[in-house]
Parts: sequence; structure tokens; C-alpha cells
Amino acid sequence: METKDEVVFPNMQLSHIELYVQDLAKMETFYTSKLGFVVTDRGEGQNGMVFLSRSPQEHHQIVLSPMQSRRTLESPIDHISFRVKNIDELKLFNSSLKSVSGIRLQAVSHGTTWSIYFYDPENNRFEIFTDTPWYVNQPCKFAVNLELSNEELIKFTENEIKNMQGFSSKSDWEIVHKKNLGALG
Repeated sequence: METKDEVVFPNMQLSHIELYVQDLAKMETFYTSKLGFVVTDRGEGQNGMVFLSRSPQEHHQIVLSPMQSRRTLESPIDHISFRVKNIDELKLFNSSLKSVSGIRLQAVSHGTTWSIYFYDPENNRFEIFTDTPWYVNQPCKFAVNLELSNEELIKFTENEIKNMQGFSSKSDWEIVHKKNLGALG
């Protein structure tokens, strides 16, 4: 019997879902008034996304996206997201996924996170991410190179976001939003 070198993967936690919605105002009202979510951020204009959370540690647990689904078979889910503890764990998954033939893989930062997006074999979209130490208003997205050293990646990201609207440390952002989330913390 042959044995393969098996990779021991780190733990991932489910973080958030993004839903395509037809009536943004109705969906926002439902999640805030019936389930106690708080709006933590919103995009601008008619295609503005609404970010909702029930946790002072999570910028968003649900994203309401008033955009047409990108799938040929209508699905209300844009992607399923998992959190890992640090950059090294994210890089491990990135390396593992790069070895899959034909994989569509994208490494980005949202200012608040470093993320990899990919599609499973049945074309379901996933994200694996780790937090940065910063907050910036969302939506924010730019390409990053996960081949950089951790120090280079941190410096690159901070240089990209330090002049963006809402830029602050994550800890300062959490203090403000703990007050907004009240008893949920």
C-alpha cells in the first residue's frame, strides 16, 4: 500500500456569505429588524453593497449585493468565506490551490483582509482570508502577491490603503463598533 505525503491543513472558520438580492432595502430591513444585524458599512450608489454583522469582531457576516448573479443558473450566493489565523496559513492554501490544474485563483486585499478567491470543481466561489491590522471603508479590493515575504506584503498593503477613506487600526474600529453593536459583544 502506497502512502502519500499528506498536507496537514490549519483550521478554517466560516466567516461570511454574500447574497445577491433583488430588493436591497427590504433585505436590509429584514436582517436588521428581524435578526438584529447592524449595518457596519455600505457601498455608494445604486449598486452599493450593505455589510451586516452581529459581532463586534467581524466587519461583516452577511453582505447584501444588489447585483445580477454571475452564474448561469441563478444562485443567491456570491461566495462562501473562511477565515484562517495568519498570512502563513493563507499562503499554505494558496500554494495548495495553485497546484490544481486549471484553477481560477485570485489573491487580493480588501484593506481589512488578505484573501484568495477560487472556484471549486462545480464552479462554486470560495474565499479564504486572514485579517490585516487595519480598517478601511468597503468595498475595497486590489491585487496582492502572496509570493512576497510577510513583511513586504504588510508594507505593500499599508501603502495602498493608508490614504483611503476610513483608514484606522482594526482595534480603533472595533472600539467604535462595539458601542454600535451594544449587547451583542
